Amino acid sequence: MNAAGVQSIVDLNSWLQASALSRFMLDWKWAWPIAEILHYCAMSFMVGAVLLMDVRLMGFFRRTISLHQIHSLTPWALAAFLINVLTGVAFLSTRLNAYLNNAAFEFKVICLSLAGVNFLLFWFVVRARLLSLPDDGETDLFAKSVGCSSIVLWTLVLWGGRMIPVYGLG
Repeated sequence: MNAAGVQSIVDLNSWLQASALSRFMLDWKWAWPIAEILHYCAMSFMVGAVLLMDVRLMGFFRRTISLHQIHSLTPWALAAFLINVLTGVAFLSTRLNAYLNNAAFEFKVICLSLAGVNFLLFWFVVRARLLSLPDDGETDLFAKSVGCSSIVLWTLVLWGGRMIPVYGLG
């Protein structure tokens, strides 16, 4: 990274640490625990919904889980993801440099980015194909691979998040 990039990170870190959000997260003793509860509950809901959708996308439970009804969970999973983003920003606002120097956080962000690309493939390519299938329809190989990739990537996102304290925020 060049000097301008480093200076941008330093400026962003200074701005975040001086923000009202950072002050709130650091000054009110319940802010961090409440944010963690919201983060973990939303993450659990999102991962559960994504897992159900992906397992069905991969062709499992065709006779018992409606393809169209299970994908109606998508807006709820996106809402849970938004809660995770907002609480994640709240965590970052307190110690951005510590997170940026954490290998597990970097791994999590890379996997999260890949999961986002995978979701875009689902949304713009696979979803259109699903509309023409019956509820118990068999999905194609591409849809199955998107579902399988999603499960792998979200598992890695969770693992990366869990490893953040192991690698330390020093």
